[in-house]
Amino acid sequence: MLELLSDFRNIIFPVFFVGFLLGTLVLLALSDREILPNRELARKAWVGGFILVLVAVTVLGSTLIPIVEMHKFSHPSEEQNTAYEFVVVDEDENELFYDYRATPPTTDSRSSTVAWRMVDDYSDQERMETAAFYLSNAKEYRSDIESGSYPPPTDLIDPPRYVDDEQWTASTLEEYGEFESIRIYERTLTVNEDDTALESHDEKLLLTVDVDDRSITEHDHS
Repeated sequence: MLELLSDFRNIIFPVFFVGFLLGTLVLLALSDREILPNRELARKAWVGGFILVLVAVTVLGSTLIPIVEMHKFSHPSEEQNTAYEFVVVDEDENELFYDYRATPPTTDSRSSTVAWRMVDDYSDQERMETAAFYLSNAKEYRSDIESGSYPPPTDLIDPPRYVDDEQWTASTLEEYGEFESIRIYERTLTVNEDDTALESHDEKLLLTVDVDDRSITEHDHS
């Protein structure tokens, strides 16, 4: 699934947004003409379908491709939150937090679920395949940044990113050698009862997948 999304990442968003705009313009152009049979029904179905999708992603709190960032409300914050994070590692064991712009439309929250499954659910073959996907995308994304070809023109019509993350830059990447492996950390944040202060921040290294050497290391914290 991830590889399929990667293959079409430069097509999914442009097709959806351009198609929606073009469809709207066509319906508006035909609104006062007899060219389109049942044009009133077509317009209502168009608008109703779009509103239905917006309501669905808002009420369910789910992200639907390609409408992945259009739900209005986040989930209520809990006192303790645990997330699983990808980190890329270079040949000198330097770590860099993963920039999920490398795997559109996957966000950090969705990748957290993938990372958790890599640790607790996936077979070694699935772990290797998933790590290879994230690593190859990271390398391609890095190459685009270093060559100056990122962001692509289609980025102008992408929805805004409602996540707090740090984007890779060419100057940052200068400090790193070739990426060779993927690591997964468990990060737990605990806040006070009023959600006004961070009480603790704990992280544990759980898994290392070296794609080049095809080795997998589970880190024991018992």
